[in-house]
Amino acid sequence: MNNALNSDFGREAEKSAIVANWLHRLQECLPGELQQHYAAGLRYAGLPANALDSPQILSQTHLDATLLKIRQNVPDITLHLFSRAEITDLGLVGYAAINSGSVGSALNVMFQYHSLTSDRYQDTLEVEGDIARIIPVPLPGYADDLQNIIEDSFSGNWRALQLLLGPDADTGSITLSLAHAQPDYADTYYQLFGPNCHFDRPISEFTFPSAWLKHPVYHGSGALSQVYAGMCERVLGPGDGNSDTAQIVRRLLLTRSGRHMPRLEEAAVQLRMSPGQLRKRLYRAGTTYKKLVLEIRMELAQRYLRDTTLSVQEIAYLLDYATPAPFSRAFKLHCGNAPDHFRTQMQANVSQM
Repeated sequence: MNNALNSDFGREAEKSAIVANWLHRLQECLPGELQQHYAAGLRYAGLPANALDSPQILSQTHLDATLLKIRQNVPDITLHLFSRAEITDLGLVGYAAINSGSVGSALNVMFQYHSLTSDRYQDTLEVEGDIARIIPVPLPGYADDLQNIIEDSFSGNWRALQLLLGPDADTGSITLSLAHAQPDYADTYYQLFGPNCHFDRPISEFTFPSAWLKHPVYHGSGALSQVYAGMCERVLGPGDGNSDTAQIVRRLLLTRSGRHMPRLEEAAVQLRMSPGQLRKRLYRAGTTYKKLVLEIRMELAQRYLRDTTLSVQEIAYLLDYATPAPFSRAFKLHCGNAPDHFRTQMQANVSQM
């Protein structure tokens, strides 16, 4: 219990420190007359002008709100901010990354603790032959912010690759496919990423040679990788895993509006990927979309049966079954008891306590 509390405290403190680092970088991005926009952004986020000197806890929400306000006048500010970041801005995770044995292991550390730096999306890394690709997947509730998420992910990851690879990081070796239209500030994209930026594509992905993943970290010390990995786990907890497409899908299903349980094709649209990509990622995670839907339905069903007086028919309706019969069959097969018997058992257990 104490270890869990310490990890929670450590994560929150680390999040606050990372936001402070990025607010400092943001201030550097806006010299001269543009400082007024930084001040306006802080006010919009509910922060004082001396936010970086204040002992208050800063959150990702503060950074998001500050950027949102600044983007009204400096639309390419997200690209500028994260293209200037240093890996050590990520605190303990940053030191673990630059002391990793390879670029690939450094990225894995950063992706494992990605929730320290954003609660809007999850980066996924895929390798197919000679090509590696990074694809940002918006978390439920943030799909409408996709362009800004893409700019955050691609500028931050390209900056990380430049620092991890050193002189081997060549803009001619990367390609950006972007699902949004070419913005008025497209020149900023070409300045940061080189000529291979392609807008209005079906999906957004950042591709680079997979051989880069095996490169040693530029000026890094792989000998300390286990030391920093252990420190991350002790202070920050085990991390989120590199993958969690399955967890993202679970969140999407749990936070859906209304009773409709989205089909795989509908979920793929909401997660800004193709149905084939979603199937492939879930397969790699050892599951399927159909299995996740069933698990969510059964978890919710048990909660409804245990904590509410809803009838079996009403629960079946809420879980998007056409009639109670298929719901009851699925529940009995999955949980071992019919819904009514499960409810009776739960009530008996409570009365005996």
